[in-house]
Amino acid sequence: MANARHQGQGAEPDRSGAAEAGASPQQIAGEAALDQSERLAAEMREGGRQASAATASGAEMAMRSGSDVAQGVQELTTLWARYAEEIMRQTSEASRALLNCRSFGEMLEVQAQLLRGNLQTFLDQSGKIADLAGRIAARPLEALQQTREQRRG
Repeated sequence: MANARHQGQGAEPDRSGAAEAGASPQQIAGEAALDQSERLAAEMREGGRQASAATASGAEMAMRSGSDVAQGVQELTTLWARYAEEIMRQTSEASRALLNCRSFGEMLEVQAQLLRGNLQTFLDQSGKIADLAGRIAARPLEALQQTREQRRG
């Protein structure tokens, strides 16, 4: 049955040996969750790279027309991609740690650590994004002020 499940999924490793070697259902489920989180992390990284590439293309056109806002959007996309990668890394590490848990208490501690880590990452990233958003918003105003000063002078 495990072989039939894995045959249709292509690049996934065949974990039927783990089931035959006496692995518990929790370990098998944990390995499946780990595989899924690693696939999701890879998809998120690829999406981040595609978003960065698309933003870079848009930023080049905007820079030709003198827009500093496009550069800020590219920086913002990069921040979000890094955030997503960090969350996926933390989730993958937590999945591995869950596989090693020997008690319900250990499992709760791993979950609590994951929650704390994700929350701290969110707070750190939110501060960076707010700072960048402020700088992006200020750029056009600075350009307008410079233009006004040049007209007066």
